[in-house]
Amino acid sequence: MTLNDLKKCKFGLTHSGTFHADDLFASAFIKMINPNIKIIRRNIVPDNFEGIVYDIGNGEFDHHSSDNTKRANGIPYAAFGKVWAAFAPVLYGEAIYKKIDKKLIQALDLSDNTGKADTLCTAIASFNPSDNSKTGDEEFEQALNFAYKILTNLIENEKVKQKEEEKVKKIYEQAIDKEIIILDEGLHFTDTLPDTKAIYVIFPSKRGGFLAQGVPKSSDTVELKKPFPESWTKHLPEYLTFCHNSRFLIGGKTLEDVKKACQLALKEE
Repeated sequence: MTLNDLKKCKFGLTHSGTFHADDLFASAFIKMINPNIKIIRRNIVPDNFEGIVYDIGNGEFDHHSSDNTKRANGIPYAAFGKVWAAFAPVLYGEAIYKKIDKKLIQALDLSDNTGKADTLCTAIASFNPSDNSKTGDEEFEQALNFAYKILTNLIENEKVKQKEEEKVKKIYEQAIDKEIIILDEGLHFTDTLPDTKAIYVIFPSKRGGFLAQGVPKSSDTVELKKPFPESWTKHLPEYLTFCHNSRFLIGGKTLEDVKKACQLALKEE
């Protein structure tokens, strides 16, 4: 099914009964693409059904067959992952498609395929009615709004982060000091700066004053190139107002104070 096909669909069909994060988020994404589509929940796909079918029916967007596909990292696709892979790259580009697949969808797909515990899956499951005599359709709609909001926010946040990373790249290129990068505002930098000489990033705090944050070794880890000195977590220097006990973040009243701290931290063994 192409993106244009989905935009023309009048109906989407997924299984009835207990719903999970997989079919729910797939429904939310489909509704984002086609707001007018009507989602039907049934356990049998009618022979003459015209529309998108997912998480049931052994078709393009089902994942219950023995030959179900897996990602390169071994995580199997579930319905949400398959729907996302089919349409998200066209809508948002490869970068955002991969970011959200990694941050959100892989964990949901893994849980649905293996039963592995996941916090968001547990939260979605709590929407199901405890009364077994109820269809759960009303609760599905309530949970659908919840999932729709989460997914919408994530996509918009990734779009913003992408623009911020471009700003950071330009600031880094123009910076004289490549180890301590100073920003005029808090910007997302953990995709751009790990592959550079940058060690610390300074930016204004929304609470007042300035913060400095360590740059991770890669965008896939929280391990820093150089954490702030461990001694600062026990005896805070007078020119600082804060040092996180994980040593990734410090704060001070002025830019000069925080810059001084970063310069001293660079010299620490």
